[in-house]
Order: sequence, then C-alpha cells, then structure tokens
Amino acid sequence: MRNYKKRIVWYQKKASLNQAIWSGLEFSFVSENYCQICPFVLCKDYLQDAIYNQLYRTKKKIYGFQFISQKGQEICLSKTKIIIANSQDKILRKKIPACLDFLHQIESQLKIVKTKVRECASPPIKYAAGGVWLLEGSKRWMRSPPMISLYTMLIRVGFSHTLGKDFWDTINGICNCSVTPYQAEDRDRLTNSLKGIKRILAEGDRKIFPEDIKKNYPKGLRIQDMHDNLGICSFSSGDTRSLVPIWHK
Repeated sequence: MRNYKKRIVWYQKKASLNQAIWSGLEFSFVSENYCQICPFVLCKDYLQDAIYNQLYRTKKKIYGFQFISQKGQEICLSKTKIIIANSQDKILRKKIPACLDFLHQIESQLKIVKTKVRECASPPIKYAAGGVWLLEGSKRWMRSPPMISLYTMLIRVGFSHTLGKDFWDTINGICNCSVTPYQAEDRDRLTNSLKGIKRILAEGDRKIFPEDIKKNYPKGLRIQDMHDNLGICSFSSGDTRSLVPIWHK
C-alpha cells in the first residue's frame, strides 16, 4: 500500500437516494483523471446502473440515482477505479491492509491484476477520521454486473478478514456465524452468493463473461432489472438466466 495520498476532485452535487442500507461502507466511481463523478452510495447496485448509462449514453434514473456521463466525467473502463469511505468507522484505515490481503488472495486465484490502494488527500470532513480510499484494480471487475457486484461485496467482506488468514476461512466464518460481518446484511448476501462465487473461482470470470462489455450489459434492459436482478446474488441463484442467457451456457 503506497504511503502518499492521491488528490481527488470531489463530487459536489447533492443527491437524495432511496437506499435499502442506511449506514456503512460507501462507494463512488472516479474518472480517468481522478474526479469523483457520482455521489457516494451505500447501495452498490447503483454502480452497475452507472456503467449501463455510460455504455449507452442513457439517462435512466432509479431510486433517486441518475448518472449522466460527460466529457472528462466518465467512468474509467480501462481499469476499475473506486473510492470507498465510511463516516461511522473512525478506524477504517486500520482495516485496509486486511481487506487488501483478502482481495489479493481472490485475485491470485482468478489470475487477475491485484488491486492497489491509496489514501485520498483532503477528504470531505465527515470522512476525515477513517479516510477515503482509492482502489484501482483490473477492468475485469467492471466487465459485467455480477463482477462489479462481487468486487464491491468482497471489499466489504474484507473488512472482517484477519490479515494472513485464508480468504475461505473468512467467507465460511461469516456464513456459519463464527466471524462477525462488517455489515449485518453481508451474512445473508454472502451466503446467497456462494454458488456464484464458487463457479467464478472454479471456471474463471473470462470463461463466463464475454470480453465485450456490452454483451454483459445488454442494450434495452430495464434499469430496474439492471439494479435489482443482475448482481452476484441473482447470478448465483440463476435468476439472471432469462436476462443474460450467455452467462449460463
């Protein structure tokens, strides 16, 4: 983990979002030139909505969230660039090394470029104690809705990880109640995603999800389906079969 801070141009617009989660880890995209380009969100499904809107230059809105890509304010598709923060977690920075260890173990298994983490300079005041953190990883995490959904879930799960332990110990520990999840809802969501996670790790994401990103974000999908029915839980249950059958061949 690099020890110098990255300057971010912070997103200034206010947003009123209807989210199922009211506190916890927040996510946002940054552009190629490190501008925050959407508000921090607790519900990570907004991220796949944003990717869809950019790919097709649409302005679809859901639950108060609307991402409109503009020149210089676009999601970076050449690599994954996400910032994370938690205004309620004053010791978030102490948990970053364990989270990174957790991610790197999974990325090693997938033979995927490992995520790099840097602290962001001069964060909004409510995040100052725990910091805002920039994660830069492989574009393969962006390639499909289940993968960006999985990546962001793994980040959250990683904050329950013990540095040096096997990543499966953490996952299984959360599912069998021997490890406390970072957020209460993570236990159910992780349990419901296990089948899909195991398939991705066994077969490899490149075998399941086509390299052409638009095949994984099919044009014409309802934004409701993109948000509610295309994440890692829905992929795991097979509910995505009717929406993107290519993933289930």
